[in-house]
Amino acid sequence: MNHGSTWPGEPAFESDFSPRKLLIAFVVLLGTLFGSSILPFSAVGLVMIPMTSEFGWGRTEFAGGVTVLMWSGALSAPFIGRYVDRMGVRPMIIGGTAVVALITMSMALQTRHILHFYLYFALLGVFGSTALGYSKVIGALFVHNRGKALAIFGVESSLAMAAAPILIQYLLDHFGWRGLFLCLGLIIMAMVPALWLVLPEPGTDRAGTPAPHAAPQITGMEGREVFRSPTFWIVTLAGLVATAPITGLLPHYVPYLISRGFSAGDAVSIISVTTLFMAGGTLLGGFALDKVQTAKVVTPFGLISALGLGLMALVSVHFGNKALLFAAAGLLGFAGGAQRPMATYLQLRFFGLRAFAEVTGLQGAFLAVGMGIAPLAVGLSYDLTGSYQPALFIMTAMVALAACAYLLLGPYRYAAPGEGNTTGGN
Repeated sequence: MNHGSTWPGEPAFESDFSPRKLLIAFVVLLGTLFGSSILPFSAVGLVMIPMTSEFGWGRTEFAGGVTVLMWSGALSAPFIGRYVDRMGVRPMIIGGTAVVALITMSMALQTRHILHFYLYFALLGVFGSTALGYSKVIGALFVHNRGKALAIFGVESSLAMAAAPILIQYLLDHFGWRGLFLCLGLIIMAMVPALWLVLPEPGTDRAGTPAPHAAPQITGMEGREVFRSPTFWIVTLAGLVATAPITGLLPHYVPYLISRGFSAGDAVSIISVTTLFMAGGTLLGGFALDKVQTAKVVTPFGLISALGLGLMALVSVHFGNKALLFAAAGLLGFAGGAQRPMATYLQLRFFGLRAFAEVTGLQGAFLAVGMGIAPLAVGLSYDLTGSYQPALFIMTAMVALAACAYLLLGPYRYAAPGEGNTTGGN
């Protein structure tokens, strides 16, 4: 727990919503959205058609860039996570942000050689993995009403992400895809000074200033203990099965909706609508985490996600039109938003903070492998059948199965602040 005042005039027991923590959370939010590989990754679906048209690539070839990004991230994340736990988050995040910015700007020089394209995404995967350090900052920062705090942080993130497709489409329309990558790189680079000035190490007042009196309790299991735990593997596999299908659809999202009779403008609007629905889901999910003291709380939200994905597989201008499209997008956004704070929360409650980044890195490696295969599988479905629907129906079943896996989990091992420690969560 955080004892002692960190800024003049702040109380000895620092609230999760103190000015210091809110400032740090705001900068982490900006860094996550506009200072990481998420920004160029978010542009993938919007640049697929102009880039494949210009270079004559197939959609499976193009989607392979996402696969390379995920797999390179999978190989590097466990090592980066171990380094974060031992050496600190600041050098990794700040240095990684600067490199990601340079890589993104370099993508404006893309040639028709597909290996050139894959190299950029491989580098984004490696250096983009440094952003996993943000999770440790947030995990240490929020200690009281952790679910609500993570939810509010997630809502801010959702609202900001809603503007990202509009910004990306604007830049694409006015500067082309090459100018788009150059602009995105400059935006990412602009985050470096803010991170340098504000981002703290857990247990410090401001950027790197030691403050032992303000350090949170770093409790939890060692990495080797976590990796022997059945709970870790259930959570990891359930997360893989739930997230890989949706990631697989992401680079194909705009082309899929166009194939169902909708316009590119409709597709961009739906991306923003989905993100806005995440805000309500994130709030409800975060409050549910504090109210319902069991991991089984994830299951209903997972089933809602499966329903939304199933409706997305059925919708077209001739079946349901925009009304059903908005309903499907709303369900996907709502359920996806609700599950956003749950991943971090469950890890803290089952495994603690001691090896947080190392565990996150290895867990992310498994997720990245599956998420890297998914875009290829979805693209292959289209190339072989001329339709995305077979892949969508399979993904719906996978998401429903993942939702039910959380019913197998026992009680939490580590108590929330103010509760007595539990002994569950093997």
